[in-house]
Amino acid sequence: MLREILGRRRRERSALLSAAVACAQWRWAVVPGTGFDRWACTCDCGRDDCPVPGAHPAPPVPLDGTARGPGAAGAATPPPLLAASTDERMVRWWWSRFPDAPIILATGRRVAALSVPEEAGVRALTQLRLMGVRTGPVVAAPGRYGFLVAPYALDELADLLDRYGLDRYGAVPFTLRCHGDDGYLALPPSRAPGGALRWAVAPEASVVGAPAPWLPQVADLVRTLVDTCHSVTQVRRSA
Repeated sequence: MLREILGRRRRERSALLSAAVACAQWRWAVVPGTGFDRWACTCDCGRDDCPVPGAHPAPPVPLDGTARGPGAAGAATPPPLLAASTDERMVRWWWSRFPDAPIILATGRRVAALSVPEEAGVRALTQLRLMGVRTGPVVAAPGRYGFLVAPYALDELADLLDRYGLDRYGAVPFTLRCHGDDGYLALPPSRAPGGALRWAVAPEASVVGAPAPWLPQVADLVRTLVDTCHSVTQVRRSA
């Protein structure tokens, strides 16, 4: 039993390192995040009410240099989101120090995202495939789906949400989250309560030998994501 546990841990750590290195090679800036204690079912940040346990970056180091989090005195802590890097050597060094850390993608530079509740994400994928609309990578996390897209300007996104949310439904779905400049998203195979993150749609290059996965424009997906978020909300209200 112990041998199986140790073997599984080695495989999980190897998978995290490989995925983080792949992101660096794609020029996606990543940073090791705050982990999740699967035995105690708590986030390593120490907050009992952490909204995204095990799936967020570490907070910045306080100006006085004190350690972060309860019981952290003298303990090494992951770097903050601002330190996210595409340097493969740095990424390898980080995950040698924090081998179980989740992979946190810094959004807004070369890749952005929109995330929705899991049910809305599943519906959106089905509808987009039926319409022949190609998606980029899609992250399936416990309870939510994250659709990776090319970086977008806030004005562009605001216009789209006005058109497909306010004009058609009277409101933008509160369950739709935007991960743009200064945002973040946890990537597979990071762990969170409920299990490991996975790719609902795996990253694919636009052409053979391309340096990074292909990403759609936000305008290609946002209407469908707004529609499915709205439909899920309406069904729940009427239930």
